[in-house]
Amino acid sequence: MSETETPYLTVPPPPSDEIRFEIYYGVSSPWALLGAPEAERIARKYGVTIHLKPIVVVEENGGIRLKTRHPARQAYHALDLYRTAQHLNVPMKPSPRYYPQPPGTIEIAGQAIIRIQQRFGVGSEEALTFSYEIQRCIWVTEMGDHSRVETLQEIARICGFDEDTIEQCVVDKRGNEGDEGVMEWRRNHEEAVKLGIFGTPNYVVNGEIFWGQDRLNFVEMRIKELIDAGAKPLKY
Repeated sequence: MSETETPYLTVPPPPSDEIRFEIYYGVSSPWALLGAPEAERIARKYGVTIHLKPIVVVEENGGIRLKTRHPARQAYHALDLYRTAQHLNVPMKPSPRYYPQPPGTIEIAGQAIIRIQQRFGVGSEEALTFSYEIQRCIWVTEMGDHSRVETLQEIARICGFDEDTIEQCVVDKRGNEGDEGVMEWRRNHEEAVKLGIFGTPNYVVNGEIFWGQDRLNFVEMRIKELIDAGAKPLKY
């Protein structure tokens, strides 16, 4: 690789026979909450499967946590979030009680989503609903602290999960090297680093990244192009 080349895409990848639709997102990202319904609409329309991949901001690629940004950027983030939520008619709290959380706490929610997805399947209604209800807990209902297992377990009950599922999937196993949720959480981050992801949500179609919920129109265009060229949604 020459000095001017990078390992990241600068043009869309060549056509493929399959369509992979992955969402790398921060569970607490308000933009991920605002984009979730549209992402699901696109998936339903074209018959593709959403693979949820919770992560944190990828600092290795230049990602910057909100509270470490310049005050001007933080102010604009709040203003733009207010406008977007108003436009989409989502009753979001401007300053949620339990956001932001200290680093090292969101893993519990992210890994719980991963385990639910592992149990019910990639693209399952159960995984998508559980993820969305956690996001609503942060930004809309404020029913509790999403970094606490007890709050996540209550959300799981609201979603209709039985007690065995809750006991096995909605737990705190941070640091447990043998836990599938922990291992997939780490793989998600490693994949995000390799793809060139820095912020969330990032919608990825066959390795091509689309940063931000305001790029979902491009996501739909790409998926339609692939289908028109004969590609089929990946079956998990």
